[in-house]
Amino acid sequence: MKILSVLLSSCFLAISCAPQSSNGVSRPSISTNPRSYLRSFPLSKISEDEIIQYVGAPTRTLEAGGKRYLTYDVATSHNPGVLEYTYIVQNGLVQDVTYTNAGNFFGAIQKESAQSLQR
Repeated sequence: MKILSVLLSSCFLAISCAPQSSNGVSRPSISTNPRSYLRSFPLSKISEDEIIQYVGAPTRTLEAGGKRYLTYDVATSHNPGVLEYTYIVQNGLVQDVTYTNAGNFFGAIQKESAQSLQR
């Protein structure tokens, strides 16, 4: 039990010490509340370079239709692609952020977008 307490404390400390930009951008984790993260994300103010600096190197990158999609897996390494955040960059700035939960969360697939939450 003591080992579990130390391990959990270490995890919370690591999360709270994660680098954060002056605009509040940081790497989402498995414990991040997606709705809060998407609602508070400052669209059209964050550059692609800032995302890479504070969120890290993307798991996957795609370019299509004049947009660049930077996708980050936040699930465990043995279950990649289940929880993802995708930053959609156009003209060098993040225009939208999407969250996808493709796991078996009560049998549903959940997709949310920062733009739809801010309307």
